[in-house]
Amino acid sequence: MAPTFLLLILLFTFSILSIVFIELHRILKNADKLHEELREERDIAKAIVASMGEGLLVLDTDYKIKLINPAAEKFLETSVKEAVGQKWAEFGKAYIGDKPIPFNKRSAVISLTKGTVKITTITDDHYYVTRSGRKFPVVAITAPLVHNNQVIGIVKVFRDATKEKDIDRMKTDFISLASHQLRTPLSAIKWFCELLVDPKSGTLNPEQKEYSKNIATSTERMIDLVNSLLNISRIESGRIMVEPKSTRLLELVKEIVSQLEKKIETKKIKFIISSHEKLPTVNIDPKLIGHVYMNLLDNAIKYTTEGGEITVFISKKDQEIISQITDSGYGIPKDEQNKMFQKFFRATNIVRHETEGTGLGLYLAKAIVESSGGKIWYRSEENKGTTFWFSLPVSGMKPKKGEVSLD
Repeated sequence: MAPTFLLLILLFTFSILSIVFIELHRILKNADKLHEELREERDIAKAIVASMGEGLLVLDTDYKIKLINPAAEKFLETSVKEAVGQKWAEFGKAYIGDKPIPFNKRSAVISLTKGTVKITTITDDHYYVTRSGRKFPVVAITAPLVHNNQVIGIVKVFRDATKEKDIDRMKTDFISLASHQLRTPLSAIKWFCELLVDPKSGTLNPEQKEYSKNIATSTERMIDLVNSLLNISRIESGRIMVEPKSTRLLELVKEIVSQLEKKIETKKIKFIISSHEKLPTVNIDPKLIGHVYMNLLDNAIKYTTEGGEITVFISKKDQEIISQITDSGYGIPKDEQNKMFQKFFRATNIVRHETEGTGLGLYLAKAIVESSGGKIWYRSEENKGTTFWFSLPVSGMKPKKGEVSLD
């Protein structure tokens, strides 16, 4: 009995070991397969990162570089060995225009601010510096790197925007040149129209007078378009001179309104201008800010129905002077309001009522206000009207040397 029982125990043990061995073999086989799959995925990820045309940086939560791809090495004129482990803020110099970006304003810091998770996009006048000291314009996106609901680092993707800047500059130069060339023949056409309707040049029959009137009106519209394009090209190229003078904004507004008096009377618009008492004078370029008022007020008149109302109110809040222009006009459809300051934008309901207009006035107004250290915003409701606000710092505008002024 004992040998038989021992044999059974041995057989049972062998069977268990066989099962364990088979299961272990299966586990090891699956582990090898899983390891192979992970290695393949890792190799694919490495290949994607290496073949990207955009520069890629991965930073840890101390803003040290943990990974840099070949494109970023090329853009920054560096190497993995030199870059990895360095603090990005010290290693990768960044500028807005000619001014270094402070540490707390860097996109990596903003995207990793304590308690927040924020994706930041860099465009317009941002520059990085290569290891040899060459500055180049960039477009970049910075985002937190999140794992298991915890921020473990920062991902930064960027590209060299030199070609885009060059193309944009050439486009601006072309518009400026074309606008200059167009002004001469348009001025001549306007002059000859004035001669035609002058009684000294002879009497015109009613039909000829109507033709002359249409020519003059169309010429004025073309001159306005050319001047707008020329002004935008000057603003975008940075060639505008800024000459601040101590100015009373209320008087400036009244001067602009006097130029629009005929339009106001024709449409029988009720016009109200007011301001806070003891509103301080402010050092601004009256020609530039006058363009802002002119564009906003001309739009308000143009897009307000006969018998409507327009109010202008100027106030001081903290360290800002705020101008408010409200009309009872057509308003802007809600789904189109995000395009308000885009070039050539004209709302669909506006086009139905007013065929004239370039869609450049608000773009120009925004460019002037923001370059003056202020901001512009609005509220609009279709068929009820629109309110625009724009602010200017009480400290005024900073003088700037330039080649040209606005027309």
